[in-house]
Amino acid sequence: MKKIFSFLALFFMLLSCSTNKTTITARTQSEPEIEYDNFFTGNTMRYDFHHAGNNLYEEYYFDRVIREGIWAGSEALLINPFDYGEQMFRIIDSESGKVIYKNNYCTLFNEWQTTPEAAATKRSFPESVIFPEPKGNFIIEFFARNKKSKEWEKKYSQNVDVSDFNIQKSLVKYEACDIHIGGDIAHSLDIVLLPDGFTAEEKEKFLASCRMWSDALFSYEPFTQNRHRINIRAVWAPSLEKGISKPGNGKWVNNLMGTRFFTFNSERYQMTEEFQKVRDVAANAPYESIFILTNTDKYGGGGIYNFYGLGSAGKTGRTGEVYVHEFGHSLMGLGDEYIEKGNTVSALYPEGKEPWEANLTRLVKFEGKWENMIDKSTPTPTVVAEGSTEKDWVIGTYEGGGYLEKGIYRGWPECMMKALTDFCPVCQKAISRYLDYLCK
Repeated sequence: MKKIFSFLALFFMLLSCSTNKTTITARTQSEPEIEYDNFFTGNTMRYDFHHAGNNLYEEYYFDRVIREGIWAGSEALLINPFDYGEQMFRIIDSESGKVIYKNNYCTLFNEWQTTPEAAATKRSFPESVIFPEPKGNFIIEFFARNKKSKEWEKKYSQNVDVSDFNIQKSLVKYEACDIHIGGDIAHSLDIVLLPDGFTAEEKEKFLASCRMWSDALFSYEPFTQNRHRINIRAVWAPSLEKGISKPGNGKWVNNLMGTRFFTFNSERYQMTEEFQKVRDVAANAPYESIFILTNTDKYGGGGIYNFYGLGSAGKTGRTGEVYVHEFGHSLMGLGDEYIEKGNTVSALYPEGKEPWEANLTRLVKFEGKWENMIDKSTPTPTVVAEGSTEKDWVIGTYEGGGYLEKGIYRGWPECMMKALTDFCPVCQKAISRYLDYLCK
């Protein structure tokens, strides 16, 4: 994962916006269940805003509220119990004061904050969150992790009147197609695949790529054994021009969602900064998770937790593995387990702070990750014996991961998040646990 300009003040459509720095400790245990039918309409609500700042601070500026189609998420577990991500938002029922929905995520803005550009200028990124549409008035609150302590700080809140005539209705209409339907919407993970850089005559090429994406996902555990509770749909939305922009090569393409290589000057980092356009297209199908397929043979992609994943749909060599690797990022925020030679310092994983990712640890707050999967006789750090094979490996704490050679640990020698192979036992268990939450 990786991340301008000064922005104009946005006009506020709804009431009572505020910013503050209240610090909270996020709950990671299960919270009281919310009676879905008492608080929600059954549809989806979307809140658009701009995320702005520099390398030291961040601010939120309201844009609009939109009503969309049927809610595809769980109706039983409305409070995300996992302390993942760099951002968090929650919905509070105005009348009762009860937190009725909470979710966590990461953003492209947070990655941009680690770049040299963020130290030199301010910039804003369009962002958006979705949640089940409340029946009554509500408060939306946004939290971000403190850069040093990694504790949650409240950054912004707004009162929303559900009868306000300024709330928009989703009007962008595209065709949705079923790729794989495994179960009921309310008890399944609903994935939507979106095209970028495919022109009007390339619909079949896009759908073939969607089928390849689906086949790739289900060829890896634990997704194979969970086919019955995963739905995959595609939205056909053609671009005016074919292909993907490559700014470093002087090539700009008028594609629908603005995907491009050279994100943050990294040649193979292929992402889009136009997330609200992505939401416009995704709204044509029920979804919880977004993956964008781009019409290019150039290798590259990316994935950000609860934001979106992206990969090249052309013949890039190991296309299927790349899809699944990036989906590991976007579904539940699995961290990269590979290292960058000579790298000893990372803004993403500061020394002395436990990573929130389920598959990485600095052994600071290891509890609740995979410590119960390690045999008591296994040493820390764990070392792969010379000449050993996979059948000899044990779950442990293998040094190196999160781009760092030292001081950070993973649970298995090789993994999809390290070398585009099978998911390791630690990642498989983490994904299975997350699917249980999404599909309840």
